[in-house]
Amino acid sequence: MVLVFALAILLDLMLGEPPLLIHPVVWTGRLAAKVTKPFGSKWHGAFVWCLSVIPMEIGLLLLVRTSYLYLPLGIILSAFILKTTFSIKMLRTLVRKSFPLREESRIPVSQMVRRDVWKIDLGHVASASIESLFESTVDGITGPIFWYILLGLPGALLQRLANTMDSMVGYLTPELREEGYLSAKIDTVLNYIPARLTFLVMLLAGTLLGMKPLNAIRVLKNSKMQSVNAIYPIAAAAGLLGVRLEKIDAYSVGQGELPSSLDIKRALRLFDLTLCIFLVLSISLNYYFYGLSLFGHPYGLVELL
Repeated sequence: MVLVFALAILLDLMLGEPPLLIHPVVWTGRLAAKVTKPFGSKWHGAFVWCLSVIPMEIGLLLLVRTSYLYLPLGIILSAFILKTTFSIKMLRTLVRKSFPLREESRIPVSQMVRRDVWKIDLGHVASASIESLFESTVDGITGPIFWYILLGLPGALLQRLANTMDSMVGYLTPELREEGYLSAKIDTVLNYIPARLTFLVMLLAGTLLGMKPLNAIRVLKNSKMQSVNAIYPIAAAAGLLGVRLEKIDAYSVGQGELPSSLDIKRALRLFDLTLCIFLVLSISLNYYFYGLSLFGHPYGLVELL
């Protein structure tokens, strides 16, 4: 299992995202978009979630299990599907393109956030870039990896597909408030522990970089956000970087000035070290629980217990 995990990380860092045609997250999003309807009920929202997530989850897991009839194919397919649950290279590339901060920075940032980056000043563009970097660290990296360690490939897939559903319908707008209720709640539950673990790892990384972890804790205590999970990585970033991260008319986290071009560069350093620490810990845990098993214990730590 640890070898599949390591191969998945290498695939991501070397190749990035696979073509949309064979990306299960894209399939789930497209299916959800087709069956979602404005002002749908909570029951319809549950139907949309089940229809979009469960067949994809079961289908991919059956495909993986069948592929192990030929061991090399099973290893490669497992690593490929696991890789589709996290996006390290793509996330870092988009944020890197926003540095140095300039008018052209709005283009990559617009691919990471839903807010209209063309109508805000560059300080808020930089804020959006940093906010997205660390919120997406939980949603698209540490979250699925946490559930992979706990529940194996089924856990990683469930977290990533559930997060996709939240990004599709989990909004508190009049059109989606009821229909997106279940998607938002499931995503909140699945990311509850990963968000807080990521906060702790960010504090460690920030300490090693000479930043101020106590300031991050202070910012967390004094900040309020609608999301009970996103506040952890965003508050950590604001406190460690010593900046104010702000989404106009939604929230303001931290004190001081909005981030500058240099702060984006510092945020990337923080991201890199946070990710290195998290991956080392994850690989170590995989090895401790599963050894060098290639495909044993496919249902993760729960099966061992």
